[in-house]
Amino acid sequence: MPSVVKLTASLVQILLYLLSLLPRKFSQRLGTLAGMLNAKLNSRSARVTRANVDLCLTPQAGNSAANDKFSTQSLIETGKTLMETPAVWLGDIERIDGWIQVVHNESMLQEHLNDSAGLLVLLPHMGNWELFNVFYRRYGQMTALYQPPRQDYMQKVMQKVRVRHGNHMVPTTRSGLKQLYKTLREGGTAVILPDQVPAKGQFVPFFEQPALTDVLASRLLKKTGAKVLGIAMVRSDEGLFDAHVLAPDSSIYEADEVTSIRAVNDLMQTCAEIAPKQYQWEYKRFRERPAGSKKIYRFNKPSGVH
Repeated sequence: MPSVVKLTASLVQILLYLLSLLPRKFSQRLGTLAGMLNAKLNSRSARVTRANVDLCLTPQAGNSAANDKFSTQSLIETGKTLMETPAVWLGDIERIDGWIQVVHNESMLQEHLNDSAGLLVLLPHMGNWELFNVFYRRYGQMTALYQPPRQDYMQKVMQKVRVRHGNHMVPTTRSGLKQLYKTLREGGTAVILPDQVPAKGQFVPFFEQPALTDVLASRLLKKTGAKVLGIAMVRSDEGLFDAHVLAPDSSIYEADEVTSIRAVNDLMQTCAEIAPKQYQWEYKRFRERPAGSKKIYRFNKPSGVH
């Protein structure tokens, strides 16, 4: 079995390498086609996207045509991310760094980096978040938390490609969390993506909807004295990228965990609102619901199953 995993990992790396050679614009055109096909087939991710759009984007609530159009555009943006990522992972570093054109509020980032306190970066799943690995090499190294993939062969691939910029990737295990705390206590930079459903957490609003949210960010700040910023890698109309650096509300530093993680979600929402179609609406952010609440993604169950 280990030899099969190794062979599969090698084949995946070859495929990713070949895709990484494609010009950016061509990759994005392929992503556009993939997104349109996804919408046309009404795939599971298309249905999840539409459910999230109906739930969260209240200005369009009840407008079926507008929500269908928005959902298709979101799927197209996700398709672009999918097809860009091989180049982000394996392409020439200087070439990929050239995709990043503007850094908004860069002085804010520099100010925090000049501080002796550690820096916790909250990175949303929007635009091309994988590009952050390339972006941050301009400023130093980081320790980033990641969820290991279920497939063993993808674990090997992701470990290899994500550390090539000198960054330290740690899994969502006890030892990985210890590394995050250590990095921040020593004045380094740690990165987490807090807009995923945790195994345990607290329900706080995200786009005015109760979303089960991890308390990790709050505990990291409380126990290390680190500062925090949100950074979003947003695709421009030309297909290049801007890095948006955002400051959180000061309540993120409150001792009360619910108050603190509410500010975390507010920051993620502010990021998403920069380019709403580029947020990853395909993710089942609301699969866990407060007791007594209606399930959002019931369409995934076979007919007649309750």
